[in-house]
Amino acid sequence: MTKDEFLRILDFVERFRTHSKLWTFAAEADPTWQMTVFLMRRHLEGKPVTVTSLASASGVPYATAMRRIEDMFQNHLLVRRQRTRTGKSFSIHPSQRLIDELHTYVLQIKHLVGTTIGLKEKSGDFDKFYFGASYLAGSIIPAPAVLPGGIGVRRKLRMLTFTDPTSRAMQSALRDIEQTLGAEVQITALNLDALFAETLANASKPRSDYDILTLDLPWIAEFAERGFLMPLDSLLELDHFNKDDFHPAGWAAARYHGVQYGIPIQTTPELLMYRTDLFGEAGLDPPLTTEQVLHAARRFHRPSSGRYGIAWNGQRGTPIGQTFVQVLAEFGRPPLALRAVGESFDTTSVSPDEMRPTIDTPEGLLTAEYLCDLLTVSCPGVLDMAWDERVQVYRRGEVAMVYEWSIRAGVFEMEPTSPAKNRTGYLPLPRGPGLPRHVSPIGGLILSIPANIAPERVEASWRSIEWLTSPEMMKLFIQHGSTVSPRFSVSADPEVRAMCPVIALVDQMEKLGQLQHWPRPPVPAYAHWLMILGEEVHDLMLGEIAPRTMLRQAQGRIDAVMRERGYY
Repeated sequence: MTKDEFLRILDFVERFRTHSKLWTFAAEADPTWQMTVFLMRRHLEGKPVTVTSLASASGVPYATAMRRIEDMFQNHLLVRRQRTRTGKSFSIHPSQRLIDELHTYVLQIKHLVGTTIGLKEKSGDFDKFYFGASYLAGSIIPAPAVLPGGIGVRRKLRMLTFTDPTSRAMQSALRDIEQTLGAEVQITALNLDALFAETLANASKPRSDYDILTLDLPWIAEFAERGFLMPLDSLLELDHFNKDDFHPAGWAAARYHGVQYGIPIQTTPELLMYRTDLFGEAGLDPPLTTEQVLHAARRFHRPSSGRYGIAWNGQRGTPIGQTFVQVLAEFGRPPLALRAVGESFDTTSVSPDEMRPTIDTPEGLLTAEYLCDLLTVSCPGVLDMAWDERVQVYRRGEVAMVYEWSIRAGVFEMEPTSPAKNRTGYLPLPRGPGLPRHVSPIGGLILSIPANIAPERVEASWRSIEWLTSPEMMKLFIQHGSTVSPRFSVSADPEVRAMCPVIALVDQMEKLGQLQHWPRPPVPAYAHWLMILGEEVHDLMLGEIAPRTMLRQAQGRIDAVMRERGYY
């Protein structure tokens, strides 16, 4: 059970208990339970708990809470850990006994709910059951109906978005979108760097030129911190928005300092895609490690026959900068000095010291050397390739493997003549030496409302975002060429699962906790330092500088940007 699923079940129990208190006259506060839940949440989030904060979470007077805390110590449910040399200050943690007992309780709740909705233990249903996903809605989602009353906008609904399969699906389904919303819709789609620049330029205007902004997930920190986005929490609460149907990693990535600034329109992991037919003929197992990727690429790299080992983002600037930080994650290192929490890293509240770059590190050197090795077995022109170009050479059958976002799988899975159609395996990113588990960076886009939008357009903008991210519209976009869904209910639709195999795979990866956003952390200046990194790495690939020189120069330039902006 992943941390996210564990917390979802605790949320469910808390909501159930809250409703019980509202409707049961004899109900009383249970301070032990409330302190246990508070403590476990903080423990899973890697945040400290003091005796004062624990008592405050009890919901009862301080003296009563302290007696309950002492009882919990006596029952070996709590552990004290010294925080200072004097021993006068200490933190409180759950004991292994408390963790085990609560874990057992949570599993029992999951089992009870699962059997209630008809899952059968012997059939293996429970292995696939993820708490909070829409299993009762695992049937076919209907076509979208019109939005009652429309959105009430006489002028165009204006969207700024990224040129990717989701925006192309929107363009393809534009008549359906306009019909359901009851308004004319204008979609402006730009490449990633141009989108960032246009979003910044729009924020400087007295009134926004757009009703809806589309943001790359890591940008949220910069735009939220600078006050360019409207907080959505009050709108979510007012409309009782069902956030539990969204993949936890994607939903969390749309938050900054505990505030929701966007709704995921797509969540897509970077995957290693490979030709199952070629690997089968060669007698090779799926490549799960960086060494196996290089071995397989060397095996298939036959330039004289027009076939090459692998394709990846090598274009100067943002594309190859993104490649570097994602491969860095294969070796277990985030690009910044984020605080470790178990096997992951905390991106919810990044302190100034945690914004220091970690490029010039042993893992950075491993990344640089791996990319240099990869270059020798890559297709021609790889150093000019970005997202669209790399998937095209894979679609044509020119490479045996490709690093690619799952959203672009439709380029070949929905192309009848592609040799990769129905012959592609999808894997999380390979592990570096000695690492215990796979991680795939979560990418994707969120829909946000600009802070400088005209007040009279806010309601229409929000209703449009609600509808565009609904299960019905998500399915419509998939029918028009998108291959991702940030919602469990859409991924469970049998028709959706039949359209493209990667959709169900990504859904399962989310449930296994393999999708993480720490490889691309939401911090201010992300786009700026990623561009810098991409310049230095590209020079390395061209042979103009050595790996250690590249690491030192990239580290120094990024550090200078962070210092100039006053982050530390």
